[in-house]
Amino acid sequence: MALLRRVKPAYRLFDEGVIFLLRGNAVPSFRTFNSSTVFARQQQQQQQSESNNEVKENNNDSRLGGDKRPSIDEETIRRLERLALVGFEFKQSKRVLEEAITFAERLRTAHIDETVRPMYSTLENDYIHLRDDVVRHDVDRREILRNAAVLEEEYFVAPLMTSKEKETMSLEAVLKTVGSHFLSLSERIFLYGPQGKLLLRNLEEHWFSHCVTMPHYNVFPCDTIADTLQQLRSNSMDMLPFALVTLGTSKSVWNESLLSVGKVPSHRIAKINVFVDASDSKDLLHKKQRERKVWWRKLAQHPSRFVLAEAKKTRNLDVTEIEAQFPFGNIIVETITHYPGVRKLYPQTENNKDNVMDVHMVEHIASMDWGCLALLCDSHMLDKSTRAYIHPKLCPYKITFHIGKQENETDSDIEDLNRFVLYLNNMLRTRGISTILTNTEQIIEMCLIPYVVSVDKTSLKNGVVHVKNRSTTLSEAVHITDLVKYISLRSF
Repeated sequence: MALLRRVKPAYRLFDEGVIFLLRGNAVPSFRTFNSSTVFARQQQQQQQSESNNEVKENNNDSRLGGDKRPSIDEETIRRLERLALVGFEFKQSKRVLEEAITFAERLRTAHIDETVRPMYSTLENDYIHLRDDVVRHDVDRREILRNAAVLEEEYFVAPLMTSKEKETMSLEAVLKTVGSHFLSLSERIFLYGPQGKLLLRNLEEHWFSHCVTMPHYNVFPCDTIADTLQQLRSNSMDMLPFALVTLGTSKSVWNESLLSVGKVPSHRIAKINVFVDASDSKDLLHKKQRERKVWWRKLAQHPSRFVLAEAKKTRNLDVTEIEAQFPFGNIIVETITHYPGVRKLYPQTENNKDNVMDVHMVEHIASMDWGCLALLCDSHMLDKSTRAYIHPKLCPYKITFHIGKQENETDSDIEDLNRFVLYLNNMLRTRGISTILTNTEQIIEMCLIPYVVSVDKTSLKNGVVHVKNRSTTLSEAVHITDLVKYISLRSF
C-alpha cells in the first residue's frame, strides 16, 4: 500500500496504465489496480452519455409535441410488405416511408378550398372505351384475341373497337379527312397537293439536318456505294467511322397489306450507311434504334404510336422496323439493318482483304412518303376533336397575321396596319420563315398554321404584337425585334 501511495501521483500524469519493472508481487498488484480503474472510468463515461441522450430525447419530444416523426417498426414493415405497398431492398426505403407518412399527416390538417375540382378522371379518357356488361352469344374468339393483342405502349387498357369504328378509322377515311391539298393515293401513287409538297420538303430538310449535318462522324453523299468507297479509300478519307447518304426512289415493297388497292410501286427514301469497326457495330446498332425512334416521336402529336417492331431475320441479316400503330394497321416508316460483312462493297485488292474483315455496316432507311402519310394520320387522329395539328417544324407555313379591329378606326389607320403587316411578313421571309397572308379562319385550319400574329393600333405605338399558338390557344406578347428569334426557337 505504501508503494501504491507513492505511485498514485505519477499515475495521474498518464491516460493509460504505466508498467513498472519491480520485483516480487508489486507488479501484479499494480496491474490489478490499473485495469479496475480504467474499467470504472469507461463505465462511468458510458452511463453519462446514456443519460445525456435520454435528456436530449426528452427535450426533443417536449419541443416537438404532437409533430414527432413516426417510427417504423418490424411489425409495420411486415404488414406493408404483405400488402405489397413497399419493399425494403435498400436502406433508404425506410427513411422515404417515414417522410411520406409525415407528409400525409400534414395533408390531413391542410385546408382545401371548396371551389377546387378534381382533375380529369382516367375513366373519362378518350382512349378507354367501356362496354356494357351484357351477355353476348355471338362472341368471336379470334376477335377477342386480336383485341387482346392490341396494346399501346403507354396504356394499360387496350381500346375495344367495334367494326363500325374500324370502318370510320380506315386509311381511306383518314386520307379523305386529310384532304387532297396535302396527300392522296391515286392509282397506287403518292400524290401531293400544294401544302403536302411543302410538308415533304420540310421533312426531308429536317432529316438531312439530323442525319447528315449533326453526326460526329463524316457523312459523304453518294450515288453508288462501291464507287464512292473506292474514291474515299484512294484519297485516304475512309477513317472509321464514316457514313454515306443516298436520297432517291426505291421500288422495294413497303406496307403491302395496308392498302386495299394494291402495293405502291415506288416511294421516296433517305438512306444512311454507317461503316464502323466490328467491335463497335452492336453498340451503334442499338444507339441508332433508339435515336431513330425518338426522332419520329418528337415529330408526332401522339408519340407512343411510333414503336420498334420485333427484330427479325431477313436474308441472314438483323432487321428492325420502326412503325406507327393505327387502328387500321401499322405503317412502317423506317428500317434499320446490321450488315456483319461488307467485303463485296470494297474494291477487291490484296491489301484490302485483311482490313475489310473488321468493318461492319449499319444501314437505316427512312421512307419520306410513308413518313408523311403516318404523320398526317397521326395529326388527324389525336382525339375526337375536329381540329388537326402538326409539328411546327413540318408545317407548310409557320406564320399568318390577323388585324385586330377597334372602334373609330379610319381608313388611314387600316392602311397603316396593312403596311405594318407587310413589313412583318417581309422581315420573317427574309429570315427563312415561311408565312402566308390570309384573312379567313378556314385557310388557317386547312394549312395547319401553328402561329397567328395579331396586330392592332397599339402595336403601331409600342411595337408589341401578340403571337397565338393554335395547339395551346395561348397568346404571348412579343416585341417585333424579338419576333424572328421567338418563332425560330419554336419552329426550327
